[in-house]
Amino acid sequence: MPNEIENISKIRDILFGNNMNEYEKRFDQLEEKLAQSLAENKTETDKKIAALDSYLKKEFRMLNEKLIEEEESRIKSDKKLLMDIESLEESLKKFKQATSENFSENHQQLMELSNSTNEQINALNKALQARLETTANQLQTNKVERSSLAMMLTDLAYKIAGENEIESAEGQEQ
Repeated sequence: MPNEIENISKIRDILFGNNMNEYEKRFDQLEEKLAQSLAENKTETDKKIAALDSYLKKEFRMLNEKLIEEEESRIKSDKKLLMDIESLEESLKKFKQATSENFSENHQQLMELSNSTNEQINALNKALQARLETTANQLQTNKVERSSLAMMLTDLAYKIAGENEIESAEGQEQ
């Protein structure tokens, strides 16, 4: 096999001559430059990828911390809201109970006041009826006296009228 490679090299030298060696050197140089350039690019790309990876990890860590903070904040807010709701429910229960008790007390007071007022009205009604009867009786008594007074005044009027007639008759006789 090494003989074959030498044979191929000899044939190539005969066909292409010295130019082939120069081409090979150039290709080797280009290959080295390409390999060096690839290595530099790979190193630079690795650095950039590492920097990007570090940046992304840092950003993800910060975002995760923010999410955790927000979640904790929301949990605290939810707990506070639940406590506020429970407090309001308790206040509403107390208010409802107090209102119910006040309503019952007010209803009882209103019923007592109504009964008391009815009793007072009945008492006033009886008193007024008694007074009315007394006044009616007094008026009847006063009427009798007035009728007696009227009869007396009538008698007096007749007497005066009779005396005037007598005096007129005497005055006419003279």
